[in-house]
Amino acid sequence: MAYDIAFQGGHVLNRGQYPPKIFEESIPILERFGSNVDLHATVDVAGATKSLAEAGYSLSLRSSIDTLTNLNASLVENRVNDLVKDLFDEDITIKDGQNFFMRLIQHSIDNKDYKSTGNFFTSRERSEGNYYAYQLTFYSMKTASYCFVILSFISFLDKDVVFGIPSPTRSGVSYKVQIFNCAKVHTSTLYNYGVLKGDQSMKSPDGKHTATLSNGNFSVDSDWQTNTVSKGTSPWKLVMQEDANLVIYDGDRKPTWASQTRIGRFSKPPYRLEMQDDGNLVIYEDGGRALWSIR
Repeated sequence: MAYDIAFQGGHVLNRGQYPPKIFEESIPILERFGSNVDLHATVDVAGATKSLAEAGYSLSLRSSIDTLTNLNASLVENRVNDLVKDLFDEDITIKDGQNFFMRLIQHSIDNKDYKSTGNFFTSRERSEGNYYAYQLTFYSMKTASYCFVILSFISFLDKDVVFGIPSPTRSGVSYKVQIFNCAKVHTSTLYNYGVLKGDQSMKSPDGKHTATLSNGNFSVDSDWQTNTVSKGTSPWKLVMQEDANLVIYDGDRKPTWASQTRIGRFSKPPYRLEMQDDGNLVIYEDGGRALWSIR
């Protein structure tokens, strides 16, 4: 039976839920990151960081290594959830995490291959047991970034050292988890729930046009602005809301400007804000119809 990891909560899109634009963007990212993961679930972090930087992406990491003194999969689930929340700043959790990790642990103990839909791979070339690696998982609409999860489970007997760390037990299961946040340095698209913080900017795909939030004012090049410099209290943020409205909020969570986007009766989310190559800033519905623009 095939199993895959999925997340819930926050504002995430799991694989299989990606809109076409996100799916197309994810392919080269997956290739660049995946080329730096070997068959033993070891990530060349420096190599992945360099490769993704060449494509305009940043990479941040949270990780944990531990040995299970008893086969309590909820310990792994809780640890992974904590790392994801810390890295993405949202209450994001794994769906059915305890059962998911228990299956991986049991496969490691039984030294069996793990069957999935192509996201996991296993290796039994090392004497410690199985390695399981998972790559691309969800897309965060809030941070406009991708999450990569790398998991390793090792069942071992009479081992003094596991993952390079002295082990107090002579048999059991150890795990290693790495959570990566891969974000475009200057995104060209914000989906609903997306946030642009002060002094952050969006760039058109060709890099020629920039939309920037600075001192409470949102502007596109020198052609258009909201005329809200220092309006309200700092810090300010620009939010692409679930109702298709683009809104600037001040530090007291009061709106200082809004696009007043009008959605049609049959408009469908997710809505997105795009900084285009022609210099136009446009809000689109899922079907591609423009709902608001600066021109």
